[in-house]
Amino acid sequence: MSNKPSYLGLLNAIAVGESRGYQLLSTWAGCTRDAELAKVLNVIALREQEHAAAFEKRICELGYSVRRKDDPAFDARLEAAGSAISDRKKFKKVLGFSKKNASKKNADARNQPDQFANFFNDPNIDIQTGALLGRFIAEERDSGRHLRGAYESLNGRAASAPEGEGRELDQICARLDSLTATIEELKAARSG
Repeated sequence: MSNKPSYLGLLNAIAVGESRGYQLLSTWAGCTRDAELAKVLNVIALREQEHAAAFEKRICELGYSVRRKDDPAFDARLEAAGSAISDRKKFKKVLGFSKKNASKKNADARNQPDQFANFFNDPNIDIQTGALLGRFIAEERDSGRHLRGAYESLNGRAASAPEGEGRELDQICARLDSLTATIEELKAARSG
């Protein structure tokens, strides 16, 4: 093609990112014991899958194909998503959440720069791609609200647990994480 669209890189990044998002969230949803969290993760995972397919389709309609790159950080996040660590820890390891940044995001949402604001700066975006981007942005914002709500709910339940119960569970999880790491080190030493 002679006139490669200036926004092709953006479409590719979205297609790849959404495909990975689907993998992360569906893996996590399949192993969480929290039924409410599983519902949220499944809905958002399906959105991610739909976005990946829609953007890949649009790229194909434009005469190109999706280019995927290896991402070692993704592999580590996917491993964490399917692991036995607590859901609260998964929010941190898989999605980068923390109590501080999640509550700050909610409190300052109106004062923060919009991560999607520059998507429409390219005057060459055609109508079909613009409509696709608009829907994507609206659904991503909604997904973010649902994930922050689920994270706050998990933290709220942990905080309202009887004295010592939440702390005791966190200590058990930390010990299990430590044991798991030790076992993995022993396996690596044994095979290496």
